[in-house]
Amino acid sequence: MNGFTILIIEDDLIIGDLLQKILLREQYKVYWKTEGSGILEIADKTDLIIMDIMLPGEDGFQISKKIKGLGFNIPIIFLSARDDMDSKLQGLKIGEDYMIKPFDPRELLLRIQKKIENQYGQFMQIKHLAIDAEFTKVFNQNLHSEIVFTAIERKMFFYLYENRDRILTKEQFFDYLWQLEDRNPNILNVHINKIRTKINDRHGEIIENIYGEGYRLNTFTKR
Repeated sequence: MNGFTILIIEDDLIIGDLLQKILLREQYKVYWKTEGSGILEIADKTDLIIMDIMLPGEDGFQISKKIKGLGFNIPIIFLSARDDMDSKLQGLKIGEDYMIKPFDPRELLLRIQKKIENQYGQFMQIKHLAIDAEFTKVFNQNLHSEIVFTAIERKMFFYLYENRDRILTKEQFFDYLWQLEDRNPNILNVHINKIRTKINDRHGEIIENIYGEGYRLNTFTKR
């Protein structure tokens, strides 16, 4: 799920390294901390937290309460060796899920995916963009913010998105967007460049100019 950022808070170096490798392989962005210090500074860049409970200094429950108390609505999955019912109930009350070590990575990945889908909706991920076709919204996951389009830019972007991985000619754009008398040879290029600037696609990797043919929105781009 390219574009989403996960914060691991785990002091066991073997487990932390394993989690980091698993998540990076699945194309998540990852922060890894071994204790609670400095976490609040990166919370606003985080989409989900995997939290150990037994940590040096403040435990996972205390850290989670601080995060929630500051208004961060971030899903938290507790991953702990504690298997007693009191710990489970406390973890579920503070966070959204609770898993016991040792764990199956496949189960953890599925739980992460479900939590992200429930929290942020069903998005198409293209590089740093999260695209919500149902509500015609586009988010920059690096900045954790929605991209603000004008009405015509939004219509153009989602026309490309609906026809993703296909070349759309200039004639198709004009037929879809403008009346015959409004067709200006340069107007399409101007709007495409504005869209590229807003989605941080300066090199045209996402919205590619196919020379002599038109434009194509690519769902797979070079990293």
